[in-house]
Amino acid sequence: MIDIALLLMAEATPKPPQNPMQQFLFFIILIGVAFYFIILRPQKREQGQKERMLSQLERGDRVITIGGIHGVVSGVDETRKTVTIDVGKNIKIEFSRSAVSTVEKKGKKGAEESAKEEDKT
Repeated sequence: MIDIALLLMAEATPKPPQNPMQQFLFFIILIGVAFYFIILRPQKREQGQKERMLSQLERGDRVITIGGIHGVVSGVDETRKTVTIDVGKNIKIEFSRSAVSTVEKKGKKGAEESAKEEDKT
């Protein structure tokens, strides 16, 4: 008898029908949150890192431009936001700061080469 009472109580409280618009809205919000965490947030982080890298450019740093030109920074113009790069044999080219894709600090290469020499001995 107790089982029958439980069944009757369960039937007495039917679930209200789900609104399809609520489900659709839930999925749209879920897709928006996933889009933010998968695409927008990492992109903002990379952009911030590049801006920091470009703001710390100084004379003597080895750089690679987005065009693939390798050289050493011979001057930085803060007002025009340009970088002068010595590409060899006293040939200097002026680029926009945003054209620099990779920076290797001037003290870093010497430290790496000396570490390699110590490993060989």
